[in-house]
Amino acid sequence: MVKADKYMNQKINHFGIKYRLGQGAFATIYAAEDLEKSTPSRKVMVALKVPLNKDENYKKNMREAEMLLGLDHPNIVRCYSIEMDRRESIFFFVMEIAQGKDLDEIITLAGGPLSNREVEHFGRQLLDACRYLERNYIVHRDMKPANVVVVDNSPGLLKIMDFGLAINLLEWDHKGKRAGSLLYMAPEQCTGEPIYASDVWGVGAIMYRMLTGKPPFMGHTEDELMEKINSSEPTNITELNPKADPKLVELIMRCLEKDPSKRYHYEDMPEPYRVRE
Repeated sequence: MVKADKYMNQKINHFGIKYRLGQGAFATIYAAEDLEKSTPSRKVMVALKVPLNKDENYKKNMREAEMLLGLDHPNIVRCYSIEMDRRESIFFFVMEIAQGKDLDEIITLAGGPLSNREVEHFGRQLLDACRYLERNYIVHRDMKPANVVVVDNSPGLLKIMDFGLAINLLEWDHKGKRAGSLLYMAPEQCTGEPIYASDVWGVGAIMYRMLTGKPPFMGHTEDELMEKINSSEPTNITELNPKADPKLVELIMRCLEKDPSKRYHYEDMPEPYRVRE
């Protein structure tokens, strides 16, 4: 028997739960109306991320919320506040509601490469968000298509989601196992030493997949995949997509440099490339 959701169609403080947006291993995300800010003519909708219980993951959820609270960038999902459900004595956080398809869905539905212009447009937004995160000492650590949503009501605008693995490098104790999604993980991140440039690699891997339909590296086992990430070069993009714009290919390969010091840096692309279709 499926356990009833105690929050569905209920109120948490001054938020009226409308429907479930997503369910993870550690928390549930709901769409809710902010009843204090709504008016008869305008409903104010937000997302509530509610931890499932008070365990170690509860603390991780709160750290994620605290990290997001100070961030304000158009391509990063906003966290407005951390609040307590007074009935359950559990903290939850109030976020911007950003509905749409994630890049993983978009690439899969396309059935092949996206256009040069789309890849450049999405890549530019991701790289600008990476620059902003670096200025705030944050490494996302899980840049992958499934964590990037293209917003329905703002065509072409994307938002980076899920900061559950993010770290502040000023505070990080360098403890813990390798974290992230291996298909999009930089060489230094494979060894458990992520840096700001690791997110740039993740963006490069996302762009590579958008432009070819495939990740830059694949393997039958984790060890085989890590070996390729550390010592192999990805298949030439133009072999997989003859229509790929050379300037865009150059940018992606700069993002995928093994040596982080040689990797793309934000000042390298001051003007739009104006890539061909």
